[in-house]
Amino acid sequence: MLGFEVSAYLVGDLLVDTGFSHVRDRFLKVLEGRRVRAVCCTHNHEDHTGNCGPLAAIHGCPVYVGNHGLRWSEGVRRLKPYRAWFWGSPGWYEAREMPAEVLGTERSLRTLPAPGHSITHVALWEEATGTVFTGDLFIAPGASAVMVQENPYELVASLRRVAALEPRLMLTGHGLAMEDPAPRLRAKAEMIVDTAARAVELHRTGMDDRAIVRTIFPTGNRRDRVIEALTQGEFSRLNFVRAARRHLHDRSTAVLRQ
Repeated sequence: MLGFEVSAYLVGDLLVDTGFSHVRDRFLKVLEGRRVRAVCCTHNHEDHTGNCGPLAAIHGCPVYVGNHGLRWSEGVRRLKPYRAWFWGSPGWYEAREMPAEVLGTERSLRTLPAPGHSITHVALWEEATGTVFTGDLFIAPGASAVMVQENPYELVASLRRVAALEPRLMLTGHGLAMEDPAPRLRAKAEMIVDTAARAVELHRTGMDDRAIVRTIFPTGNRRDRVIEALTQGEFSRLNFVRAARRHLHDRSTAVLRQ
């Protein structure tokens, strides 16, 4: 319906993300006969954790989430109608804190904190193959509309942190596979920095937030307003402008965390 893929990856017997609940029967069928030793969630949003409970029950395996005590924040406990309609509820599942390294039978994944899009977000790094699984860290190039809880400065630090690995391959949570992704990760980080700085400076001149959106995002504003209305304000370019100002005090801290 959205023309938007959702991806999960089986790395040996480690599963990265679990898709969304509307495709549960199909997803579980794909994994029939496979062993899952652990579920590793890039972050706790319903399009990535929708099948954690059934998978954990079937395979008797742990489900790991970063900052797992906060996993029901960011609108997940009570989904807005568009999220429930598109993805469905993830349902309850028992989670454990994501360890620094998740060990499978033959393969392993190292965890890198990657907040910005979500406080629970991590990237998962398989050093042996040079592959990094990045969830929603990189969906599209440049600065763009964001969810209301996002922190652009934390996102910049996360993009640079993953780029520093110089991965051979990046596999995202929404269908994108990219070889040698580091230059594009850094380019996205710089675009966010520049766009956020421009938004802050325009605000200091007295320009209102809507006018700032039209100025720094000169195309696609009608579509953006439709999406904003559909998501009850949870996803929009306006959120980016407001987050750039709201989290300005986080900028130095985020850079230090790279």
